[in-house]
Amino acid sequence: MENVRKLVANLAKKLYSGEITFDEFLMGAPDNDEDEDISELIDLIEHEPKRGGFMGISPEKHDLYMAEIKKLIEKLSE
Repeated sequence: MENVRKLVANLAKKLYSGEITFDEFLMGAPDNDEDEDISELIDLIEHEPKRGGFMGISPEKHDLYMAEIKKLIEKLSE
């Protein structure tokens, strides 16, 4: 289970560093409904709102949203 958690964390890091696409992230991330942290991270990434502009959330709210994602990535990396 620990290896799966680290795998998902590494995929998320690669996604946000631009090394892989969103589709590659989804294809590489296992469907692990048993691990709430993995499920939550995937859900947050899938539903990440647009930052600013038309139909987007404020930059401040987006920063808070991204902080939650980063917190989960770090937790899964442990």
